[in-house]
Amino acid sequence: MKITIAVDGSTSSKHAVGVLAHLTPPEELVLVHALNLPDFNYAMISPDLRAEVRTDMESKLRKEGEGILTQAKEEFPADFPEVQEIHQIGHPVEVILETARSSKSHLIILGARGLGSFKEVVLGSTSHRVLMHSPCSAMIIKKPVSRLKKVLLAIEGEEDTDKALQFLSLQPFREAVAVDVFAVWPQPQLAWPMTLEQSKLLEMHAIEEAQDRMKSVTDKLVRMNYTAEAKVGMGDPAFAILEQAKASQADLVLMGTHGRGGLARFLMGSVSHSVLHQADCPVLIVR
Repeated sequence: MKITIAVDGSTSSKHAVGVLAHLTPPEELVLVHALNLPDFNYAMISPDLRAEVRTDMESKLRKEGEGILTQAKEEFPADFPEVQEIHQIGHPVEVILETARSSKSHLIILGARGLGSFKEVVLGSTSHRVLMHSPCSAMIIKKPVSRLKKVLLAIEGEEDTDKALQFLSLQPFREAVAVDVFAVWPQPQLAWPMTLEQSKLLEMHAIEEAQDRMKSVTDKLVRMNYTAEAKVGMGDPAFAILEQAKASQADLVLMGTHGRGGLARFLMGSVSHSVLHQADCPVLIVR
């Protein structure tokens, strides 16, 4: 597996580095830090002064960035391969995405600074924008990760299930991991009156059908040497996933983007976006 990890010296990026202790040593690891220089194109500043200020600012930021990269490398597990460093001028989002593309990474890891959903939609954030445009899977870390032994795999359709299985086939976790495969069955909305007994019977049949569909997923995971169990929820998908993550004491929620993209996801939100904002544990979005 190839990993790109972004650092900026913040507490959340240190948490992102910390999660490497729970991952299998990758085939290739790229450590990236972006030098985001301010815009000096003001009419009151002469070209000569502008160039002088920019050079001075770049020198200071580059020195600071080198310290951030050095500190991050000191926290890497001892058995990780030699790291490739990217220390580049540019907007962090663009630098991270281009690094992941050029290195053909399977996973981007970065910290989130905990902006609320409204603030993030209005202002944007590095983690949110990287997640929206990432060419590969992305793991968002908000808190320290003390262990990674239980994964909640939330699935919706065949496409996101296949992508999740492809990612798990890379054996990304250092220790044995138990996977709860979780599907949410929407609450039936029927046009005719039903008795309580009939409603419960319909719900039971829906759960049994969902469990049958998930058996092929758990069987594949077992063949990959995971411990796997199928679970079914009812009702609102995001709420059900968050509740199941708590009930399972999940160390990681792994899920797809559930079909929404671009402007629709940015304006309306999506299941994955809601879970990302509200989950207590890290969230890994597979692509």
